[in-house]
Amino acid sequence: MNLIPRSIKEKMMVELQRSYITMTLPPVLEMPMTWLEESLYGVRLDERPIDRPIFIFGSHRSGTTVLYDSLAKHPEVTYFTNSTALLPEIPILNQRLGELMGLDDVILERFFKDGVNYSYKSPSEGIRIWEHYTEAAEDHYLDETHEDPEMEAYLKKTIIKHLKYFNKLRFLNKNPDNSVRLRYLYKLFPDAFFIHIIRDARAVCASYLKAQERVHEFFGPDHPHAQHGTKVRGWEEMKQTWTEDQVSGAGHLWVKIIETIDQDQQVIPAEQFLEIRFEDFVLEPLDYFRKVIQFCQLSTNAEIDALFTEEARPIGLGNRNSSWQTYFQAEDQQRLLEIIRPKMQEHGYQI
Repeated sequence: MNLIPRSIKEKMMVELQRSYITMTLPPVLEMPMTWLEESLYGVRLDERPIDRPIFIFGSHRSGTTVLYDSLAKHPEVTYFTNSTALLPEIPILNQRLGELMGLDDVILERFFKDGVNYSYKSPSEGIRIWEHYTEAAEDHYLDETHEDPEMEAYLKKTIIKHLKYFNKLRFLNKNPDNSVRLRYLYKLFPDAFFIHIIRDARAVCASYLKAQERVHEFFGPDHPHAQHGTKVRGWEEMKQTWTEDQVSGAGHLWVKIIETIDQDQQVIPAEQFLEIRFEDFVLEPLDYFRKVIQFCQLSTNAEIDALFTEEARPIGLGNRNSSWQTYFQAEDQQRLLEIIRPKMQEHGYQI
């Protein structure tokens, strides 16, 4: 099946990206494909425990992808891929089908046009997997009071399938929406490590609004990504603010996400929670890679250190934290600052 022309495979990858949170199995195929998934990849899973999973999170457009994509190259970790996250009922079977079609050698720039690559096997947030049982919920918030045995069993089983199929020891995931699920994740995985990436909110809000323009262009205005970001508690009120004033809405959303993280991380032992300022990370990426590897209790040696030395080379701040100055009009900057200043100052930003 590698005889598929590359031009066709590239078109397939564009369409897969366009439908990555909307694709569904045809009803006639759902039962046999699910049966095949479980028969091939759902057996003897008790042989592979979930050991100290690693969760990266933070507001959208905070730089979480930079750390995720690099840390995913550590030889001990696996993660949800763009293929396994595409159809949550058959994650590993879909990965295998893509491999057989030769899709894993097609690398494109993702729709944000921000220099981040997208391929069938590259790391994914796994939105479809995390929301497989909560898609209809009013918001994304979950804490330890949420009880859904089927959902918990599904999440753990899906993670174990990845560990077994890719023959890895540790599971890694980055998902900004998990910023409002920390207490729930800690209940499911009490030995997990949690890494919060925080960034200057002015840069976050400008980047988020620019990203929304790309979303509308690539997916269309009715796509879920065009309708909301992380749905914090009280989302309907937040959505109304967003509709009336996007600048203020972006600021309020950032504040609410950081407030939620600040409150919910208190249940997590200090030795399992790490907060990194994006600005510090991009100035000294190799130092932070080493710090994160040590924090997560991942192995290191000369070969691994050389790998992350290479990963660190292209990382830099550039104008990523200053472009907001030209993106926002003066009155927008002032309005935004009134919203974000207190929470930014709490986290050590001098503004």
